[in-house]
Amino acid sequence: AASANTVMAAAKPKEVVPRTELSHPCSRTISRHVRKQLEKEIIKPAQKAGITGWPPLCPWDPARDLFGDQEKNKSKKRGSTTMWTSLYDQKVFKNEHYLDLHMERKHADKEPVNGVCLADYCEIFDVCQGEAKFRKSPRKLENGETAATPPPCNNETMIKERQRCTESLAKCLPLAEESSRKLHAKLSRHFCQTLDCRIRAEQHREQHTEMMPVIVLLILVVLAGFVFFSIVVCCVDYSDDVLQFMVESKIISSGTAKQVTKARETARLSTGLDRTKCI
Repeated sequence: AASANTVMAAAKPKEVVPRTELSHPCSRTISRHVRKQLEKEIIKPAQKAGITGWPPLCPWDPARDLFGDQEKNKSKKRGSTTMWTSLYDQKVFKNEHYLDLHMERKHADKEPVNGVCLADYCEIFDVCQGEAKFRKSPRKLENGETAATPPPCNNETMIKERQRCTESLAKCLPLAEESSRKLHAKLSRHFCQTLDCRIRAEQHREQHTEMMPVIVLLILVVLAGFVFFSIVVCCVDYSDDVLQFMVESKIISSGTAKQVTKARETARLSTGLDRTKCI
């Protein structure tokens, strides 16, 4: 009876405890994507243009970034793929999510008064679903849709975001100042004026088209490698040494090597090839 109870206990599925979610309405993850784009597209170009400070009402001023100071005080543990450390108190967490929870609960005092939620600007930089080139989970396709089909877009939303973009640029890079006028015009063309559903659809199609040659090239490289490997294994008289080296290097398993050897001998017998004739 005791052993039966033990088996039943072992067979009982382990309950999955749902992780505690962040309560702050501003998304830290999306804010990170926007922060990265701001640094690349706005802040660094402004520094190169000789702009050393930001007007008081500029929403993109790093000093107004709601989570900016907290992000600077996070460190990924060296040699670990998941462990993170809070530089405020040196506490270690098993992943970034739980470090974010710690920041939210224990270090909210580091958030600036009237801080700006960068996630509110994700549409301007097209990172609301993550950075385009790093999106791991593509949207679910409906009937008749393909990967090249543009994602849903709302023109009313685009109009509001274009207005937000224009106002933000005016506050951060005033046209009245000569040092910021040229950069203002450039960023307006690149970001604000492209906030249109038709333009977004065209950009999506171009991105999909650009990926196709890369995919075809990768397929050709894999096929070429497979053909070369097959020739070496079937025709070269030291192919056994090649296979042994691959097993010792843990490139392939010993079982795979045996299957390859068997397939090689079968191919030689069926084609009437002698290994010395292939050299």
